[in-house]
Amino acid sequence: MMRIAIPFIAGIVVAMVRPVPILDAGIALIAATFVTLFLLWWRRTRSERWRHAPGVLIWFFVFGAFWQLVRDPLSRPDHVQMDGTELRYRAMRITAVNGITEKVVRTDATALGALETDGMRPRSGRVMLTLMRRPDQADPIRGDLILVRSSIESITRIPDPGGFDRRSWGASRGMYHESFAGPDAWVIQGHQVQWTDLFEGVRQQVSRWLVESGLPTRERALVRALVLGLRDELEGDQRNAFVRSGTIHVLAVSGTHVGFIYAMLLFMLGWWGGSGKVRLMRGSLILLALWGYAGLTGGSPSVLRATIMFSLFTLASMSSRRADPINSLFTAALVLLVWEPHMLIEIGFQLSFLAVLGILLFHRPIERLWVPNGKWVGRIWTLTVLSLSAQLLTTPLSLYYFKAFPVWFLPANLVVVTAVGFAVYGSVGLLLVHAIPIIGPLVVVLLTWLLVIVDRVTAFFGSLPGAYPAIRIGKSDVLLLYLLVLAVATWLMLGWRRSRIIALCALGGLLLNWTYHTYTLEDHASFTVYDDRQALQAAMTLGRQYTVLCSAPDDVDDPWLGMKMERHQRALGLAQPTFAFMEEVRGSVAVQRGVTLAGAGAWLSPGISVRFMSTKDARSIVVGGVCDVLVVHDTRYLSADELTRWVTGARQVVLAGGLSWKLREHVRQWCTDHAVPCHDIREQGAFAMERRADRRGHS
Repeated sequence: MMRIAIPFIAGIVVAMVRPVPILDAGIALIAATFVTLFLLWWRRTRSERWRHAPGVLIWFFVFGAFWQLVRDPLSRPDHVQMDGTELRYRAMRITAVNGITEKVVRTDATALGALETDGMRPRSGRVMLTLMRRPDQADPIRGDLILVRSSIESITRIPDPGGFDRRSWGASRGMYHESFAGPDAWVIQGHQVQWTDLFEGVRQQVSRWLVESGLPTRERALVRALVLGLRDELEGDQRNAFVRSGTIHVLAVSGTHVGFIYAMLLFMLGWWGGSGKVRLMRGSLILLALWGYAGLTGGSPSVLRATIMFSLFTLASMSSRRADPINSLFTAALVLLVWEPHMLIEIGFQLSFLAVLGILLFHRPIERLWVPNGKWVGRIWTLTVLSLSAQLLTTPLSLYYFKAFPVWFLPANLVVVTAVGFAVYGSVGLLLVHAIPIIGPLVVVLLTWLLVIVDRVTAFFGSLPGAYPAIRIGKSDVLLLYLLVLAVATWLMLGWRRSRIIALCALGGLLLNWTYHTYTLEDHASFTVYDDRQALQAAMTLGRQYTVLCSAPDDVDDPWLGMKMERHQRALGLAQPTFAFMEEVRGSVAVQRGVTLAGAGAWLSPGISVRFMSTKDARSIVVGGVCDVLVVHDTRYLSADELTRWVTGARQVVLAGGLSWKLREHVRQWCTDHAVPCHDIREQGAFAMERRADRRGHS
């Protein structure tokens, strides 16, 4: 199955990178089908049967590309994008509830129809739907059919450097549009039965127990996240501790948790034997437990992905033939990608697949390198090898996506994964005893105290010095790291001498890459206006030097700004920031802050010049003049003549988030009429300009 899955995946990738018309792909698939059937029909001797393989591989490659184009939601003529941004009534089905806060419910929804003059017309496509809550209406659940009056907008908001990119995250799940509905703009019309409805009573009962238990909010949030898959109550420092300690994967109820269920039941039922009837009975019980746990946690896409994968492992073990685990893994990947090709670019799918593949490839060979004498030492060694095996293939990709490495992941995982394993076992037992007085609530309390330990451990390892250093690598570095890992693995485990040469070449390539990146970074200059709907917050960089512009000195200690600065530093490897303030920009005397100069309404660095336009500054700064960016802030009204005087010479206009809607609309229209690029922070998110630095002086 691996030989089939690989060309199928390659076809999906090619169609994503270089899409072609569906008609052309369909013709190519028909042609490939005829060629493949001819090759299979052509009789060959037993020794020549391998010649059938190229035709089959090509067919699966073409089919993968065709299937991706067919399943691409944007290819459907009735996709919600056809309505534009018009405000209208739409029928939608809730497919996932991602979080509930005091004011809003964040969901994924599938469009079913849009109301037109002649009635409801079919629509398709997935949408990020945010609903304002109101006291007199129940919150929606998965499967609810709702009528919404809202507009559909493309997900185009630009994140801060290093911030959460909603565009990429949505695209990886096949969602390119979002919608927001006020408290009186939506109503639940019905419910489409879901298989997870069987477990809704259990989920609500557990939630009630947690609320009535009197537990502190922090501990209750952790139990809800690990047992029910609901992370909306987690505090920011809790999430950060899991990230910095390298245990964030246990918060995502997915492959790790389902793997615990699978391993536990295999261990508990292994003594039954290996006859055909026993395999069927054991496999049936494991399947029931896997899908029961998936229902308890709400049946999120990550849980379903892992459940399907381990279900295929179970079905393979129920057959009379000995199943190859790697073949079963690729079979699971093939089934999942046929179901939803977009899953291939989901970070969760990639990391889950690579973690399991790493365990299958490296766990046993590494474990054999040392045989401990003590029983408990042996168990610790097994857990250590398990964590290392999973990290070998996930680390390069994790470094690329998250730009950092959790140094203390190994000791943290030894404690946290063990504790979470017992918590998962307890949650499965909860399915059986939740209705029994005393015992059910007792299980919840025991689970809670177990997870308090998890909270303390992650906080400890996450707060250690150097716990989460920033590491930035590119796509070529990822490929070289994988080449290095595989070369070292084959050298140590198989003794291939040529692997040492390959490993040295990969290491040399990495060093050359990093040297080149370091050299080019020194001449890299950038100007950023952070995504803030109220205050003006900006930054300039030159190489690793970093200067942040604040409205007032008190803003330096603002946690919101601190979070933005930390992400920016991690994303680009910047040094500690130097601060400049708007009073210095407004001043008549130039002041140097870091590599920048501030004064006379301007902020300059080698390669980039920025002017700031505000009614507060009208008497103190020079009007007009050539500059790369003009930032409009702290202004209520501007006439067309004032705009003409101020904007003359500016190559780009940026509207700060605190401006009124009327003024922003006025400036945007003026810029459109005069062919001046305009970026609205409130509507479009962060602004970033990058240039090659001019080190001869400030422009």
